[in-house]
Amino acid sequence: MEDKEENKDINVAKDAFDGIGKEDVAERLLEKAEPDSRRLISSLSAETGGITVGPSIQANSVNNVNYYITASTARDKRKKSDHDDEPALEEPDSNKRKIVCQQNYKKEVEKKYGKMKDYNSLTGEWVDFNKRYTNMLILRRHLKLKEREDELKSRGHLELRKKYKSDEAMCIQVEDVFASDENGEIPSTVVLQGPAGIGKTFTVNKIMFDWASKNIFQGKFDYVFHFDFRELNTKGDVSLIELLSDQYSDLNLKEILACPEKLLFLMDGFDEWKFPLDQGDVGLSGDERTKQPVAITVSRLLKRKILSKSTLLITTRSSSLETLDKSVTLQRFADLLGFSADEIQEYVFNYFQAKEQAAQALNYIKENESVLTLCFVPVVCWIICELIKHSIDCGEELNRNLKTATQVFVHFVITLCKHHGNNSPSDIIHKLGPLALEGVRKQQFLFQEEELERLISSPVQGVSAFLSKIQFKQGLSCGSAYHFLHLSIQELFAAMFCVSGMSEEEINTLLNDCIHNSCLLNVVQFMFGLANKNIQALIPGNNLLPISVLRTRLENWIKEASSYVNIIELLHCLFEIQDEEFVKKAMADMDELWFWNGCVNKNDCTVIKYCIEQRGEVERLDLASSHLEEEEVKVLVEVLPKCKIIEMHSSHLTKDTVMNFCQMLSTHPCWVSLGLDITLRKEGLTLFCFTFDHVIGQEGLSFEGDLTEDFILNICTLIIPKYDCKSISVLNPHLTSNFIEKLCGVFKMSTIDLQSLELTDTHLTDSCVESLSSGLNAFISSLECLDLSNNSFTDSCVPSFIHIMLMCTSLRVFNVKLFVAAPVKDAIQK
Repeated sequence: MEDKEENKDINVAKDAFDGIGKEDVAERLLEKAEPDSRRLISSLSAETGGITVGPSIQANSVNNVNYYITASTARDKRKKSDHDDEPALEEPDSNKRKIVCQQNYKKEVEKKYGKMKDYNSLTGEWVDFNKRYTNMLILRRHLKLKEREDELKSRGHLELRKKYKSDEAMCIQVEDVFASDENGEIPSTVVLQGPAGIGKTFTVNKIMFDWASKNIFQGKFDYVFHFDFRELNTKGDVSLIELLSDQYSDLNLKEILACPEKLLFLMDGFDEWKFPLDQGDVGLSGDERTKQPVAITVSRLLKRKILSKSTLLITTRSSSLETLDKSVTLQRFADLLGFSADEIQEYVFNYFQAKEQAAQALNYIKENESVLTLCFVPVVCWIICELIKHSIDCGEELNRNLKTATQVFVHFVITLCKHHGNNSPSDIIHKLGPLALEGVRKQQFLFQEEELERLISSPVQGVSAFLSKIQFKQGLSCGSAYHFLHLSIQELFAAMFCVSGMSEEEINTLLNDCIHNSCLLNVVQFMFGLANKNIQALIPGNNLLPISVLRTRLENWIKEASSYVNIIELLHCLFEIQDEEFVKKAMADMDELWFWNGCVNKNDCTVIKYCIEQRGEVERLDLASSHLEEEEVKVLVEVLPKCKIIEMHSSHLTKDTVMNFCQMLSTHPCWVSLGLDITLRKEGLTLFCFTFDHVIGQEGLSFEGDLTEDFILNICTLIIPKYDCKSISVLNPHLTSNFIEKLCGVFKMSTIDLQSLELTDTHLTDSCVESLSSGLNAFISSLECLDLSNNSFTDSCVPSFIHIMLMCTSLRVFNVKLFVAAPVKDAIQK
């Protein structure tokens, strides 16, 4: 009973020194303790000469910091006297205890950072960190002003990242952030800069996880601690020890902090710090145990007024870099650039367990150039993967929730507003819209601070999720400028402002200007996307124009612009709105689609296909100068039967794609005339095709290159019975008599009026002449030209060739080369 009472008093005593260090502990305990506890503390102090206070490895906790009291009390002496004969316990080995403590901490960190939550995770939903993390490009230098300008103007983010990645001296990995420089000096304070959503926190979490997993910094740092500035903002008066103790239990902080050179502090999100950094200069003294306002405690840590030998990594957006640099000595700068093309692919395949789903997501990204160039931002990759995953989970078509660039970019803006900003989307549109639109009109991508002050109604810090700041050398001084994360984001904000903050007259002026100012076309394209009701529903609290009003203006613009604007640009606008009735009505006068301005990519073909499907059919589709390739042909082949006249040229095709194309040609009910040229080159098959719904007199079928006989015959079997081919040409070095026999068999099954047959450079021999003569019997009144030059015929074929000439009464040209003896040659000449 007496022991229980003493234990109770000891517990009371423990509670009394919440947050107190070892100095003057007894006196402060006496101040807080109850009368009975005071007597116990006094007696303990008298008997032991003091009370030892320190971190405990026991489970009992006071305010997340564990303490123990060691004292040789009268009770302890009584117990000891009962066991005098037992050997005394040895003190645990100090190094072993340190190792165990560190290992336990690493296990706790590995457990904490080995899992993560997505932006949309439900309660209890976690994802393996390594299934989301992909290495990112880190550049150990500032980007030059021209590099940034080129990147923004050309939207060539991935191309430039490929260039940076090849710069081995400056492009570093996470583990190289604290590597020595060319002079052998190791930085103790490093800043990692990057825009919102680029992966700064991801990188910090990666460092924590990899250190705990014994992959990096082993031997360099005994302990790594992570502080989030957003969380630090919520603290009151606190010491550094208390900040550490709030996060991690069971640490012997006295022992750990005694070796500051072995400590790494990861300070994440300085741009969210709401206190000035001069808080540490108010003259307050103290160390890591001193309780002060959090602004002072953090400021003193950053300025190295406490734990000066520790190492710091600070992450921030570029807009706050100058503020940080004024107060903190930054010994190394690193720019987080996000993903290159290789890392985009790696991220997508990490996200999906099924390779087929990953491939479909990757195809979507690659096919949408504007989306692809923004995928250097990890958040964009996550948005695309998540939307495709949602479609799969709901059993929907994979592209149902992910069709347009407007969808992706609006999702991106909403995600950044919700998770990386302090403003609603409507506030951001109001603040950034005028700046974005003026910049697009002037083709301006970099903005000076005074321009921001003139056009933005709030401090830059309030919109830093969408604006980045670049510092550059300007003569003998330094300059700075701001820019949007991506030109497409600038154009989207301009479009959002147009459909929410502009008058009817201003919108009409912009639409008219767009007809003669192509730099505004992408803004108008986003306006069409914002006229989709599902897109508008994504924007909470939006004050966009009513859809009916907006669509009326856009429909009127399409009619006027069709005479001036490139047809592919107009079709992209219609594709963004994703409304069948609107597109069908808008395309009423677009019965001929001519694409004469060079390359048409797969995304363009997806748009062309969509618009033709909504219209029903078109009179003409001309892609002869567009240089299509395999993927483009695959997209268009389904919609070609809806076109009465087709002209197209394509290359780098596979045999399967050509065969599928010919299968489609053979089943079309309306085409009458066909011209088809197929050539095998080193890089693949090329194909030129035209079709008409009436006879034009230029119909024909041509093959060139070392194509297999079966391939040629299969196409002939599909095409010749369907179309009245006037000419057939085969230039192939490896044809046999068997091929000629089968080709003539196809002739006999058709009703064509063949006018020209060319079988040159094919190495045909005498064995095929009889079959050829039999096959040409069907064209005795139509065949005008027979070219058999550069083959391997001999003089034994002369009678058969004479028969052909006599049989085909319309034959005007007959070219053949014979290998004959001199007497026979003379006879033939006579």
